[in-house]
Amino acid sequence: MNKTDFLKFLSAFEISTAKIERILQEMGDTYTFERFVNSEAIEKILDNDFSKIAKRANDKFMEDYSNYLLNKNVKLVTCENENFPKKLLQIENHPFYLFYLGDLNLLNQKCVAIVGTRSPSSYGITVTERFSGEIAEAGGVIVSGLAYGVDSIAHRKALAVGGKTIAVLAGGFDHIYPQEHFSLFKEIAQKGLVISEHRPDVIALKYHFPQRNRIVAGISDALLITEAGKKSGTTITKDFALDYGVPIYAVPGNINSVKSEGTNSLIATMQGICALNTSDIINDLGLSVKKRASVQLSLQEHEILKALKNGDLTIDQICDKTKLNINSLNSLLTTLEIKGIIKRLPGGFYSLD
Repeated sequence: MNKTDFLKFLSAFEISTAKIERILQEMGDTYTFERFVNSEAIEKILDNDFSKIAKRANDKFMEDYSNYLLNKNVKLVTCENENFPKKLLQIENHPFYLFYLGDLNLLNQKCVAIVGTRSPSSYGITVTERFSGEIAEAGGVIVSGLAYGVDSIAHRKALAVGGKTIAVLAGGFDHIYPQEHFSLFKEIAQKGLVISEHRPDVIALKYHFPQRNRIVAGISDALLITEAGKKSGTTITKDFALDYGVPIYAVPGNINSVKSEGTNSLIATMQGICALNTSDIINDLGLSVKKRASVQLSLQEHEILKALKNGDLTIDQICDKTKLNINSLNSLLTTLEIKGIIKRLPGGFYSLD
């Protein structure tokens, strides 16, 4: 048995990365089940878990485990594999293996983590969609944690523009959290990549989420926080990024909004670069903006866009500014939405996309 096979064996159990590192040191260059089960040092490392793990240290268990993963269509990559993300190997306490669904090659492309509040304002939704969409169009891979709010918005927008995205899970693939994002999980698995350091049947526990956040920061070339409160869970990801030397960008927000206290504080303390647009991030990562095909617009459509240039408006406000018939306006707004030029926001507002 080589080191890769031994790590595969360990991946079947919930063993901390610190313990795995100590076990590997004890095994030296000899990876056999016999050495594993007869090591007093390893027994002390695993403590109460040793007996149940040692009972499964055999070829029959490994065959059953391989079939278990195969039946679920789940793949496993260890840190010994050349396809394992190089960026992740450079962080402290890095995972020794990852379970995945999708295109593993995305991990070694230019990745931008986009995170933030789970309950964004209409402003937070707008800037998250804008940054995620433009970075994805430029070839950046959007990374996030499949959570409510900014995470899911960033994933969905990347997919909507035909870009790539990576979802990092806190639990196994059999227990998607939140459950409402199961269809999003399936779409990302088909069009992008989903990764976890946990077996498919493992339910996400509270302490798994900070562990997830270290991977989000660890695989990314930049971290963007679009909207976050002062005590947001986003702080954990930010702290990991600081430790790893990952550049942090923050979108400024209304100084009177509690939802922007976190991002404004990052900018004020110079922990985060003020992100007013995507060009700095795109240029810093060596990406290139793709020009959109020009779209022919009618005079009435131009009037609507002119009205929306100064901010979000309701249909009544647009009607008042453009003097267009309400029935015609409804049709025009729908057409502009389909063209991807404007979008409908919560509360009945419209904004430029």
